[in-house]
Amino acid sequence: MTTNEVLAKQNFITKIKFKDGDAELSRELKVKIMGMRIEYSKIRRAFDADLQEFAKELIPEEFNVLNSKQDKTEEESKRLEELTKQINEDYNSYVNTRGQEEVQINNKSFTEDEYNEIVAVNAGNDVEINGQQLSSADFLEIFYSLFVTE
Repeated sequence: MTTNEVLAKQNFITKIKFKDGDAELSRELKVKIMGMRIEYSKIRRAFDADLQEFAKELIPEEFNVLNSKQDKTEEESKRLEELTKQINEDYNSYVNTRGQEEVQINNKSFTEDEYNEIVAVNAGNDVEINGQQLSSADFLEIFYSLFVTE
């Protein structure tokens, strides 16, 4: 599984409610979901830390000097734009490459019965993922495609 796939799954698994009103997931299903959340979160933290380290190493001192300068000449402004463009291109390239790396994970999935139990608790769970609002129906449909094995 790639890092990007894990990050996508992590976005969804963290939105699952364990209890809603009188409906509650079984203890076994809660344990399974928490294990998945923990495993996916470890990969996200490592990915985020790598991106921060890469960005820190990527930015040359010249950029910092020009960026902090108040009254830039036209030449300095142009150079700052060039450096910014190069930094962004290099960063995006790294993010794309890093996101495609394979990671070892105990890829758990859910059965139809477990999914039905999740639906019973999360049927009214509208969520926001990456800034996008999803109705509970859309959320559960995507969740199914990511996690349920036939």
